[in-house]
Amino acid sequence: MSNPANLRTWDGAVNLRDLGGLPLDDGGSTTPGQVWRSGAPEPITPTGWAEALAAGLTTVVDLRNAAEIGQAHDLVPGAERPAGVVTRSTPTEDPGDPHFLETCGPWLDHPRSYAPNTAMYPHLFGAVFRAIADAPGPVLVHCSAGRDRTGMISAMLLALVGVEHEAIAEDYEQAFRGTTHRGGIAYDVEQGAWVQHPGETWTAEQLDARVRERRAALLEWLADLDPAAYLRYAGLDGRRLTSLRDRLRAPVAPVS
Repeated sequence: MSNPANLRTWDGAVNLRDLGGLPLDDGGSTTPGQVWRSGAPEPITPTGWAEALAAGLTTVVDLRNAAEIGQAHDLVPGAERPAGVVTRSTPTEDPGDPHFLETCGPWLDHPRSYAPNTAMYPHLFGAVFRAIADAPGPVLVHCSAGRDRTGMISAMLLALVGVEHEAIAEDYEQAFRGTTHRGGIAYDVEQGAWVQHPGETWTAEQLDARVRERRAALLEWLADLDPAAYLRYAGLDGRRLTSLRDRLRAPVAPVS
């Protein structure tokens, strides 16, 4: 279930994927060049940003918290993005919330965290999807690795649009495999604190096992998800829901 829209990238981009070209339940496929997902954009070079602008990018939706953004700027101090690209900071979690840490802390890199995370913060998720809906053109959605928070938002958007669940799971898997599982700020359950994590090195067999487990959990979550109902609960009106769907659904040509 390959996605032909992912044959090209922007120079320096980490784990970049186009959400176009994925099969819809009622036939056809999602529109390429409208919504991309990736890891942190700081490594994108000036050439890469020029390629993104040439592709029509108007808006970056950043799912990271303030500490992660600060760390990324420290690691890549010269990172700049074009003035024509608007960045919307829309974190999906409160890293200082004890309830979030207790419930989601053990599963921050796993779809098992998606249901409790969305239940805790509908206002935060509403802000994410308003930013996508209100963007004047194509959008890039990212977190740090482009894996789970980005995967959660991408899965919700694709489910809203009507993408087949297996195709959503395939997109998640490819993004999970596309990350280097590098280090960064992570929550240590035993210490009960955010710490600097060195990253992980897995064998091919270990990676396959982790993918299988996460893919199954993602499909279970999708089976229980009503994305339109959730987003209405999160404060989105009908106009914005239509805007979200229209971003990835080309108009159906009339039958002659």
